[in-house]
Amino acid sequence: MGNRRSICTLIAVVVLKIVFLAGCWDNLDLERRALVLGTFVDLVPAHQDKFELTMEVPILRRMAARPGAGGGGGSEGREETLPTWRLTVTGATFAEAMRKASTRSERQFFFGHQKVLLIGEELARRERIQEVLDFWTRNRESYLAITVLLAQGRAEEIFSARPKFARSVSMFLQEQSERQIRTSRFVKHTLAELLAALYGGRDILVSRVRTVPGQDSLELEVSGTGIIKEGKLVGWLSPEETKAALWVTGEARKQDMIPLPLPELKYVFTLELCKVKNKIRVQVQGDRPEFSVKLEVTADIAEKIGAPEPLNPPLLRYIEARAAEIMKERVEEVVAKLQKEYQADVLGFGKKIEEAQPRWWQQVKGNWRELYAHAPVHVEVKVKIRRTGMVS
Repeated sequence: MGNRRSICTLIAVVVLKIVFLAGCWDNLDLERRALVLGTFVDLVPAHQDKFELTMEVPILRRMAARPGAGGGGGSEGREETLPTWRLTVTGATFAEAMRKASTRSERQFFFGHQKVLLIGEELARRERIQEVLDFWTRNRESYLAITVLLAQGRAEEIFSARPKFARSVSMFLQEQSERQIRTSRFVKHTLAELLAALYGGRDILVSRVRTVPGQDSLELEVSGTGIIKEGKLVGWLSPEETKAALWVTGEARKQDMIPLPLPELKYVFTLELCKVKNKIRVQVQGDRPEFSVKLEVTADIAEKIGAPEPLNPPLLRYIEARAAEIMKERVEEVVAKLQKEYQADVLGFGKKIEEAQPRWWQQVKGNWRELYAHAPVHVEVKVKIRRTGMVS
C-alpha cells in the first residue's frame, strides 16, 4: 500500500513538472524582445481607410546609461535624443500594421509592459473607440491597466515635444496620468475601465494630451478631457470645465486648488479642496425629468494675497459664500454645455433615473438624449472653510 502511494506521488510530481515546463517553451530572453512602452494610433492622412500606428520601444542599453554619458548623450550632459526607437507602420487593420512592424525589427514586439495607448483626434471622431481598442482587448499580451488617452490633433505629432525629465514620451504620459490623485484637471481611465463604459452604452470623459509652447521648444501637457458620446469623440472640456464635471460625478480629488479673486476687498485667495460631497436627486414631473445637484465642500485657505489684516469670522463667511457662488456658476456652465451643445450624458444623469425609477427609464431610454437636453438641473453649493493657516 505504501509503495503504491509513493508511486502515485512520484507520477503526480512528474506530471506537474511537465505541465509547468511545457508552458515556457516559447518564452524569449529579454535581449530578444522589443518592449513596447506606448502605441500611438491615427488615420493615415492621405488614405482615410488605413490606420497609422507608431510604437515607442526603449533602447535598453541607453535607458540604463546616465544621460549625457555616451550612447546618444549630447553636449553638456544633455541627451539630444530620447533613448527610444519609434517605428511607424500603416495597415487596413492594426493587426496588419503589427505584422508589417515585425518585418522591421530583429526582435519580437512584446506588449506586456505597455504603459499608454494614445488615440489621435481625427480617428477618435470618425471611428468608435471600442473598435479602435479591439486589437488590444484580444491580444493575450495586453495589459488591461494600460492608460488610454486622446490626442488633440494627431497622436504621432505628440513626439514633436520633448519631456524634460522622463526618458520616453510614453513614460511621461503615464507618470502625468498618475498625478490625478492630486488634481481634477483630467481623469485617468484604464483600458478595462474604458471598455466597461463603452460596452455598457455610457458616455464618458477621457484625458486629453496636447503640445503647448515651452521656453525653448514644445512641451507636453495632460489636461482637460475629451467627450465620448456613443463611442466617438464629439468635443473637449477645458481643465476648469473638467474640474466642475468631476465635482458633480463625485470624482473630484483632494488637494485641488481654486483661485478666488475678491477685487472688491483687494484680496486674492487660493482654496484647497479637502472634500467634495456630491448628491444628485431626480424627480419626474409628468413626462419630464428634473435634477438637483447638491455639493457640500470642505476647504482650507492655502494662500492669501492682499492686505495683511487677519481673517475675521464675517470675512470668512463672505469667502465661503463667494466660493460657493463661483463653484455653482462653473457647474451650471459645464452642465449647460454638455446638455445643449453635445447632448452627452457624461455626468451620469440617465443612470440616476435608471436606479431611481427603472420602469419609467425603460419607457424613455430610447428618447433619452432629447429629454436630457431639456431637463432642468438645479445646483446648490455650500462651502465650509476648515483651516485658515498659521498666520491667520
